[in-house]
Amino acid sequence: MNMRHRRGIDLAPPVDYAVDLHHETLGSLQEMFVLVAACPVCLKSASIDRWELGRSVGKHITLANLAKKLKCSGCGNHAGNSLLLGKLPRD
Repeated sequence: MNMRHRRGIDLAPPVDYAVDLHHETLGSLQEMFVLVAACPVCLKSASIDRWELGRSVGKHITLANLAKKLKCSGCGNHAGNSLLLGKLPRD
């Protein structure tokens, strides 16, 4: 899935960085990445404040487990929501 964030951030897995969602945690994820949740039902996507989320659920949660806990704020859907990674442009 290739999406584009409203700020122009590509929301696709970067080719130069392999992210293993089952081992990567909020705390171990490099700072150049932003998290975006996407709902397959209503097609809403929203950026996630990873620092706030890390304070509330813990920074040791894997990205795969985090994706399972996502709930759409638009339609309330719990099933099949995606966690997308965006790589911020470097100056």
